[in-house]
Amino acid sequence: MNANKSVYPFINGLLWILLFLFSVNIIGTACAEPKSRPEFIPIPAGSFVMGADLVSDYINAGPSLKWRSIFIQDEFPARTVHITTPFAISKYEITNIQYEQFDPGHREWRGKFMDISTGDDEAVVYVSWYDALAYTRWLSEQDERYDYRLPTEAEWEYVTRAGTRTPYSNGESGDIYALNPYSLPLVERMHYTIFENGELRYPFTYSNGCRSWVPWRPQPCAGVEDAYPGNQAVQDADLSVGHQGPNAFGVYDLHGGVEEWVLDWYGPYAQSDTVDPVGYTTGTFKGVRGGSHNNHVQYARSANRGGAAPADKHFLLGFRVVRVPDGQSLPQPSLTQPQRPWQVLASESSFDWPPDSDKPIFNKISLYDRVPRNEDGSHYGSDKQLRQFGFDPDEQVPLLTGPLYTHNHSSAITWAENGDILVSWFSGESEVGTELTLLACRGQRQADGSLQWTPASEFLKAPDRNMHGTLLQNNANRIAAGLDHEFTLYQVASIGTDGRWAKLVPAFLTSNDHGRTWSQIRILGNGLHNRSAGTQMQGNSLVTSDGTLLFTADDENRTSSLLASTDGGQTWERRGHSDTTPREQRIIGIHANVVELADLDGDGQSDLMALGRDGGDTFGGVLPKSISTDRGHTWRHEPTDLPSVDTGQRVALIRLNDSTTLNTRPLLLAGFGSLQAKDTRGEVTTVEGLYVALSFDKGQTWPARYRRIVSDESGPITIAPWQRRYELTRTTGQGEGYLSATQTPDGLIYLTDGKIVYSFNLAWIMQ
Repeated sequence: MNANKSVYPFINGLLWILLFLFSVNIIGTACAEPKSRPEFIPIPAGSFVMGADLVSDYINAGPSLKWRSIFIQDEFPARTVHITTPFAISKYEITNIQYEQFDPGHREWRGKFMDISTGDDEAVVYVSWYDALAYTRWLSEQDERYDYRLPTEAEWEYVTRAGTRTPYSNGESGDIYALNPYSLPLVERMHYTIFENGELRYPFTYSNGCRSWVPWRPQPCAGVEDAYPGNQAVQDADLSVGHQGPNAFGVYDLHGGVEEWVLDWYGPYAQSDTVDPVGYTTGTFKGVRGGSHNNHVQYARSANRGGAAPADKHFLLGFRVVRVPDGQSLPQPSLTQPQRPWQVLASESSFDWPPDSDKPIFNKISLYDRVPRNEDGSHYGSDKQLRQFGFDPDEQVPLLTGPLYTHNHSSAITWAENGDILVSWFSGESEVGTELTLLACRGQRQADGSLQWTPASEFLKAPDRNMHGTLLQNNANRIAAGLDHEFTLYQVASIGTDGRWAKLVPAFLTSNDHGRTWSQIRILGNGLHNRSAGTQMQGNSLVTSDGTLLFTADDENRTSSLLASTDGGQTWERRGHSDTTPREQRIIGIHANVVELADLDGDGQSDLMALGRDGGDTFGGVLPKSISTDRGHTWRHEPTDLPSVDTGQRVALIRLNDSTTLNTRPLLLAGFGSLQAKDTRGEVTTVEGLYVALSFDKGQTWPARYRRIVSDESGPITIAPWQRRYELTRTTGQGEGYLSATQTPDGLIYLTDGKIVYSFNLAWIMQ
């Protein structure tokens, strides 16, 4: 092929089209022999349309699209991109034998999870972006003629499309839910399948509310059930390179195989970035392309964009490389990541907190409103909802607000040195989708001391990965103990490999500018993404009086455990985890909240108490209490005098700051149930729903006179999870929610489910 000619005449020849359509379904006959160095295919300069090849109606698909959304906001705007310099790209994905010429120690990662990628000629997995970059530098050092690097995101899509504008590079259009670039044997070999009653029905596809357990499910619903495989449902796939393809350029395995790292930081497309795009100067996630085994076929579309923390590595992630003449370089990245609403600060100065008021204070605010349901029970199809899904239908571009989906859950809250309040939660169309993202609202502290809340917008999102929970905390206690001097916010979030919450790792980030910007992600634990036990961040966090950071996580068999750091987040250990602690010595219940207690056993060290959700199973309908006198390594269990919580509910538990000693600082619990407590007028009676309670005896008792219904008698409210409505009356509060709480230095307590934020002080509880 003449490199000086456009690629399009090359593609348009009937002979090449027929050759490609034939070769894309060849199985096994074109497989590569194991080679210690990659082979390369020359790619000419040229132009192509990069980005969405589906209409934006798919984002909030209505009945004409079978109610099945494909969340493609980040594929817009599509624009013509020019690749001005020829390059060469590896014919196949980099294999184990090739990568291990550089890093022999990687061999121990072969087959690390479910025997995936054990052979020499299988695509290498368990390589981080930094690992892949180091490999390209090693190749460059071995070669005096050429330099090697990762492809840019634009180069990757240019090569994959090979002149097409269809969802896959086979040139076929039609029903996106039926399109499949693979032959049936390859679908089975790579586990892109869904079987019903032993029969293959369709390849994996995205879906939204078309699941039997989703309460707003529209009818008729032609979607799929929960198709994302759990930990043990992942199967060994044959990752021998050369199974799929070649495309018209002669490159293999661009659709499926393993996800492939690209050079760029992930960020929204810029309409003006059209000549040799290299993306952003900074970012949190690096782009990945091409989809993978054990995943949905639609992730393998030419336009689909994924991403991962550059330090992350798992059984879906691999790469291929680009070769250019020695000394040939790319333009420098020039784009600046857009600023989300929660990043805007009203003040960058430390806030002068006023003293706690002895007058009762109670306020309530809703952070957002959702689009109401349609008559058929769905939320799909309207332009207003498309905007809430983070997309401007007029300009056909993603928005900096949202995407605010239907299901909003698992809140986290903390305060910043400048007086701001930061609230985060996850949002999705279900809890098992890859659209599940972390959103945030910032309560901006105004000059008069009031808070002004920003719109909900994306806080942390690994593209095409389930973000199942986050916890927020600050280091005020470490500063008080003389361990730190700079105010720091901490975030630990759960990042999956695809949909579901079954394959997570905790990710740790810090911020020293009131939560406006955050550090690069540090992956905690073994990084295998092979379990959810101990990796789903679904409780609370605290910094103890000796400076230890504690973050709670759901564990197996309806228990919880701790991630702990004694050095400000530099190193971490698991405490009370299912791998090391028998169930009878772990925290009872999931979604546990933990607080520090004064020394219970006389060893001179403070102790811990946890309250978790067990559905009432442990002690016959009352909330179980777990006590640890060894810093959270083992726990004993006792009943409380409070009602247990169940599905859709999570308690909040904090120690208040009204005194300097652990002995006299009361505990505050927010829970749900029917019990004796004060109503809105201060009279002790039977109340229902959300209440708060105080304990002045280390959690031994929670007297009725120190309990109060959380209500202002304001009538109906719509809460976060599933948009359920509750009536706030004299004796009733909202009936469910995953709660989180914090207390600011002025004594105000902020309690939220991720949508409704209540603020009150101790005087209000006691009145």
